[in-house]
Amino acid sequence: MRKAITGVVLTAATVLSISGASSIAGSTDRFLNWTANDSPTEASIVGGPWTLAQSGASNALPSAGYCVNNVRQNNPGTELMQPYYFPLTTGVGNNLQGYFDYRPRNITEAIVAATSNDAGKTWSFQRMVLDLSDKCPASDSDTNNDDNGQGHPFVMRVQGRNYLYTLDRSADNIDQSGLVVHQLNPEPELLLQGVAEFLDVPQRTTGLLNPDGIIGEIPKAKERLVMYLQKQKSADNTGDTALPESQQCGVNPTGRAANHDIVTPRLATTKDGVNFKDLGAVSGLNDSTTVSLTQTRYVGPRGTIIELPNHRYGLFFSGGNCLDADSDAFHYIGYAESQDLRHWTIVNGINNPIASVAPITVNVNDTPTTIPSNTPVVGETQSWFAGRVYSPSVTLLNKNDVTLVFAGYRTAQPSNDLSNYRTIGRVSLKGEYPSFRVRR
Repeated sequence: MRKAITGVVLTAATVLSISGASSIAGSTDRFLNWTANDSPTEASIVGGPWTLAQSGASNALPSAGYCVNNVRQNNPGTELMQPYYFPLTTGVGNNLQGYFDYRPRNITEAIVAATSNDAGKTWSFQRMVLDLSDKCPASDSDTNNDDNGQGHPFVMRVQGRNYLYTLDRSADNIDQSGLVVHQLNPEPELLLQGVAEFLDVPQRTTGLLNPDGIIGEIPKAKERLVMYLQKQKSADNTGDTALPESQQCGVNPTGRAANHDIVTPRLATTKDGVNFKDLGAVSGLNDSTTVSLTQTRYVGPRGTIIELPNHRYGLFFSGGNCLDADSDAFHYIGYAESQDLRHWTIVNGINNPIASVAPITVNVNDTPTTIPSNTPVVGETQSWFAGRVYSPSVTLLNKNDVTLVFAGYRTAQPSNDLSNYRTIGRVSLKGEYPSFRVRR
């Protein structure tokens, strides 16, 4: 699927054209340099289901206004895009199509489609599908005690057919069974047509190992090539996958219990969109054995692969480590590059990230160390993503600029502040090679 727009070829992956690329032909040690065009802002949504702000949800009243007279309420106007996260965005310039995970904590979970004509600042609701539950909590102070529906949405076109892939969070299936596959109507204006309104499992992928989500896609002539995330729950201290104690995370600096998942980014191909062939793990993005607080142990299941000049690739990803006591990789948004998609070099890591949670000072080799040690590309951390920042989705804004849409939480655990979590944000970035400034 290729479409020519202002001289730039767009595929299922974002393709970035950087002025002066020919000046570094054959270079392997000079990477794309990112700078921010503006500051991160919280996105708003027009219409759609209930949002956190419209009725004043809080820890004491997590379901405030979710139902009135036992009828679920919608967003009556324009509100902050909460509780939405795990964005997937497509499009060019200001005109974007988005797919989001809508997840009011312990109430329900669904997939929402929305569109934006201002590069992700404001979204207009289109449709909600795969709703876990239409139940109303008993009161504003109660929940349904379940939000494990289907999430991590990814849309891909294979052999003329459009598919929506989701993660089944139910206890017996999460990170064990294949991703759920929903075939969509091929007409682009009928978004999410063919997907059930309420939870449905029509078929599952085969061949993907413990899939937690598809990170990104690289189009090929006869088959699709994807990077996906394998997540093995509680694997580093049990069974054949157990690691030496020295390679397991200890108690988090805040006192939270250690996480023992193993995550591995991998490549796979598919000819039909359902049956995949695993091609093995990629290297360089994370080290599942590191306990260093300045290295990356975990990578998240959402990212964006961009094609660069001279047969190179870039990857926006999210990462984390033992600092977080969680394998969801929400400590920072980073950037890496590769020549072959298998071997990656992190350019923007935990200490010089694209974006980061609030700085934390910890002891590293008995020396007080602040992480990150450098100001992130997007600037100082803002309160609405001080606890979590992850799920980067990137689209081309113009010849050298991209729009980065991502998710943020005010605190690392949403239960600590149920009035401000799962927020969609956006920021514009400029990509330049350090050896050649873009002509203006």
